[in-house]
Amino acid sequence: MAGKIRYLDSREDEQLRGITMESSAVSLYFRVKHRNEGDSDSDITVNEHLINLIDSPGHVDFSSEVSTASRLCDGAVVLVDVVEGVCSQTTSVLRQVWSDKLKAILVLNKVDRLITELKLSPQEAYTHLSKVIEQVNSVIGSFFAGERMQQDFLWREKIANSSGELFTEKDDKDIYFAPETNNVIFASAMDGWGFSISQIAGFFGRKLGMKREKLQKVIWGDFCLDPKTKKITTQKNKYEKRLKPIFVSLVLDNIWSVYEHCLETRDQAKLEKIVKALEVKVGPREIKAKDSRALLRTILSQWLPVSSAVLLTVIQKVPSPVEAQNKRMPSLLSTTPHSELIDVALSNDIISCNREGLVCAYVSKMLSIPIAELGRNQVVQLSEEEQQIRGRQAREKALKMAERARLLEIAANGREMSNSPLSMSDVELTEIDGDDVSLQWGNGEESTEDIIVDLPKEELLGFARVYSGTLKVGETLSVLGPKFSPKYPSLHVSEVHISDLYLIMGRDFVAIDEAPAGNIVAIGGLMGKVLKSGTVVTPDITGANLAGFRSSALPIVRVAVEPVNPVQMHYLEKGLEMLNQADPCVRTYLQDTGEHILATAGELHLERCLKDLKERFAGIEIQVSEPSIPYRETIKNTNHMNPPKNGTLGRGSRVLRLSHFEITLTVKPLPLQVAQFLISNINSISKIKNQRTDFFTDEEANDMIDVQINQSTVLSTESFKSHLANLSQKLGNKSIQSNASSDFVDRIVCFGPKGRGPNIFMDNTNGSLKSMFKTSQGSYFEFQESLFNGFQLATSEGPLAAEPVQGIVVSFDEIRYLDTTSKGELNLTGRLLTSTRDCIHEGFLDWSPRIMLAMYSCEIQASVEVLGKVYAVVQQRRGRIVSEEMKEGTSFFTIKAQVPLVEAFGFSEDIRKKTSGAASPQLVFSGFEIVDIDPFWVPTTEDELEELGEFSSRENIARKYMNDIRRKKGLFVDEKVVQKAEKQRNMKKD
Repeated sequence: MAGKIRYLDSREDEQLRGITMESSAVSLYFRVKHRNEGDSDSDITVNEHLINLIDSPGHVDFSSEVSTASRLCDGAVVLVDVVEGVCSQTTSVLRQVWSDKLKAILVLNKVDRLITELKLSPQEAYTHLSKVIEQVNSVIGSFFAGERMQQDFLWREKIANSSGELFTEKDDKDIYFAPETNNVIFASAMDGWGFSISQIAGFFGRKLGMKREKLQKVIWGDFCLDPKTKKITTQKNKYEKRLKPIFVSLVLDNIWSVYEHCLETRDQAKLEKIVKALEVKVGPREIKAKDSRALLRTILSQWLPVSSAVLLTVIQKVPSPVEAQNKRMPSLLSTTPHSELIDVALSNDIISCNREGLVCAYVSKMLSIPIAELGRNQVVQLSEEEQQIRGRQAREKALKMAERARLLEIAANGREMSNSPLSMSDVELTEIDGDDVSLQWGNGEESTEDIIVDLPKEELLGFARVYSGTLKVGETLSVLGPKFSPKYPSLHVSEVHISDLYLIMGRDFVAIDEAPAGNIVAIGGLMGKVLKSGTVVTPDITGANLAGFRSSALPIVRVAVEPVNPVQMHYLEKGLEMLNQADPCVRTYLQDTGEHILATAGELHLERCLKDLKERFAGIEIQVSEPSIPYRETIKNTNHMNPPKNGTLGRGSRVLRLSHFEITLTVKPLPLQVAQFLISNINSISKIKNQRTDFFTDEEANDMIDVQINQSTVLSTESFKSHLANLSQKLGNKSIQSNASSDFVDRIVCFGPKGRGPNIFMDNTNGSLKSMFKTSQGSYFEFQESLFNGFQLATSEGPLAAEPVQGIVVSFDEIRYLDTTSKGELNLTGRLLTSTRDCIHEGFLDWSPRIMLAMYSCEIQASVEVLGKVYAVVQQRRGRIVSEEMKEGTSFFTIKAQVPLVEAFGFSEDIRKKTSGAASPQLVFSGFEIVDIDPFWVPTTEDELEELGEFSSRENIARKYMNDIRRKKGLFVDEKVVQKAEKQRNMKKD
C-alpha cells in the first residue's frame, strides 16, 4: 500500500494537498531471515531490527522540519524524482545530510513516469537514470570540494604559525552514490515496487547459476551478457556494442514488458508467462480483471516489493546507533560551546551509546498533540450495559440543556420588550451536571467577559533522541536551554519531571515506561521548560548543549494578527504562545506598536500556521494584516547624481557642530563583496563583539528575523581580520576609506545595525575612538558612545522608509574643539546621538539612494506547451528570467528566475492556474537585490520631459515601493493628492 495510505500524513490538509507539512515518526519492527547461499539444508537465522523512521517534508517552506529531524537520525533516505531530477530543495536536503554526517541512501522514485509519460525505451531510461545519479553525485562532490578547500586554508594558517603538521588528504570514494555499492534504490512508490542491485542479483543469480556477489558488481555499468556463451563481457568490439547492458536486458526489459502487457495490450497468454517467469502468485481471476493498474501493482509488488527494498537497504547501509554515535558524536560534541568543560563520563557515554550510563537526550522540537490521541487516554471499548447507561445519561443531559436554552430565550425576549412584565430576576436556571449556572445581566448590557472558547486540550511533548542512559517515567532530570554554556553551569538550566514517555507510531502514541539509548521517543512533562529545543541530562553534571544550533530556514513572511472580537485577546496570546512552541520555524513577538506579529517561512507555511491558530491553538476568528515584507536601503555611486551639497568637503561629508566641538563625518558606499562577506559572517561578528560562542538570543532572532543568515562556520577573531583585510586590499582601500592607510581593519570601531550588520563605522583620526580589533592606551573622545549609538540608530532605520541600511561605511574624519564657554550644556549625550543619526542620513542622501527588495530564487519545470505562460506570469510579477535549460532526454525545460518577495504572494497558484497544473514553482529566499532606480528621480532634461512629460507617465517603481512602506508605517508621504486640478470635475469617477 506504499504511496496510497499516506499513513504518516496525519493532518487533514496534508491528505488534501498530497504533501507532507510536519515531520512525523514511526517505529518499525523488521525481521529478516537468512540462510547460507547454496546450502538449502543450513539452519535459518533470524535477525530482528527496530527501525525509527522520520518522514520529513519536501516543500521548501518546511525545510526547518528537515533540519530538526536530521539531528535525531543516523542515516537519510533521499528521494529524487527521476523526471524532475535534482531541484533546489534536493540540494538543500543533501547539504543538510552532508553537514550532519549522515549515511545517505538515494531512492530514484517515479520510474513509472519514464514509461507512461515520457515513453522512453529501456535503453534510453538506463541512460537517463545514469545522468540523474551523476547530477546527485556532482552536488555531493561540490560539498566535498568546498570542505577540502576550507581544510587546506586552515592547514596553511597552521603552517604560517610555524606548525609542522602534514596535510592529510581525505578519501572520497565512499561518499558518492553508486548502484553497485547497493546505496541506490530504483522505485515507483505509487505502483508499489522498488529494488536495489543486491536484490536483483539475488533473484537472477539463482536463475543464471551465478553468485550474488559477482553478479552484483556487473549488473550496473557497461557490462553485457552474451546470450550465446552466457558470459559477461564489456562493450569493446562492434559485436558486443550491439548487446544491451545487463541492467537493461535483465531488469528494465522485464519491467517495461509488464507495463506494456498490463496497461496496453492486455495479452493474457503473455501475462501468464510473465507471472510464471517472475515466480509470483497471481490467480486467473486477477489476470482477467478489468482494473489494469491493480493487476500491474499485484505483479510488481510481489516481485519487487518497495518496502523490503528500502528496509533491507537501510539495515545494510545505515549504521546502528552504537556504531553511528562512535563516529559522529566526537565531532558533534567538539562543536558545542565550551566542549572541553563537558563531563568526561557523559561524553564517553554519549560516544559509546551506553544505555546504563548518564542520561542525555536531545529535544529537537515540541509536538502539540490532542490529549485524547495520547496512549494513556485512548478510548476503551464499552460493554453493552455501559453503553446503555451512558446513552441514558446523555439523554438526560440533552433535556437539561434544552430547558436552559428555553430559559435563555425567554430572558432575551424580556430584554427586548421594555413593557414586558418579565424581569431578569424572574429567570432561574436549573442545575446542570451538578454546576449552578446563573444568568446575569448588568444595566441592560450583555456581558461579553464570559465568552468561553471550547478547544480540545492539547499537550506539548518533546520530540527527542536518547543518546545515552535510559529515560524512565517519574525520574527528575535537568533541561539545558539553547543558550546554555558549560562555562556557566548554573544559567539556563531547569529541573523537569518526566511524566510520560511515548513510542511514536504516526499519529498514534503508545505509552511506555522507559526508553534506552538509541531510540526516538516523545517526552511528556517538558511544557514550560523547553521552548523549541533543548537537552535533557542527568542532574548535577556539566552537560553538553546539543540544542545550540539554528535552522537554515528563515521566517521572512510577517503578518500582524488580532482577534475579530477584542475581548478574546487572551485566547490569541495563548494560541500564539502554543504555536511558537509547536513549530520550529515560527517566530511570534509583540512589536512596539502593540501588534502581535507572526513570522513564517513562506506563503504555504503561513497558511498552515493561520489554520492551526484558528482551529487548534486559539479557537477564535482572527483578522490578518497584509504580509509585511523586509526591505533594505543602500547607496550607489552613479554618473547621474546631483552635485554634492558640500563641495568643499566632498560628496557624503557633513560637519556636525554641537556645543564645544565640531565633528566631520563622511558616508561612502561599501563595496558589494565586503557587504556580502559581513552578511555571511554575522555569527562571527556577534561572537567577536560579545566574546561568546553561542548564537543569537531570542530577542536578537526577532530583530534579525529578515536577515539572510548564512550558516557558515564561526571564524576566530584573527581569521575574520585576515579575511576582511585581504578582501579590502584586493578591492583597494581608497574605495572604502578616505585616506590610503593600510590598517583598514584596525580602524573599524563597530558594525551596524545591532552591532553586527553589513555597515562599518571607522575612525580616520589618530585614535580618537576605541577600535574593535586593536587595543591601545590613550584618551578617547568622551562622548564616543553617543556616536556609536547614533550610527546604530542611523543604520537600523534609513532615511528612505525607516528600513535597515546595508552597504555603507561611515568614517569619523576629524574632531575640532572650539573655544567656547558652553561646556556645561545639558543633555549633550542625547543631542549628539540624534545629531549623528541625522548627519549620517544627510550624507546617505548625498549619493544615489536605492531600495533593496527581498528576492525569491524560483525554479520551475515546464513543458514546451506552457513555456510562454510561465514567462508571462514571471514578467507580470516583475521577475526576471536567469536561465532556461532543457533537460536532456526529456521535453521539459528548467527555468530559473528571480521574483521579488513582495510580488510573490499567490505566484505559485497563479502559475498552476495558467498552466492547468503543468508547472509548479519552488521558491527559496535568496537575499536582497537592488532596484536600480532612484526613488527621487524626476524628468529634468529636455529629452526626458519630451518623452515622459512633466509628471512622468512611466511609474517610478522604487518610489512606489518607498511610498507604500512609509504609508504602512504612518510616515509622511510626499505625493500629490490632486492630479490635473485644472480638469473640470463631474459626477463621473474619471
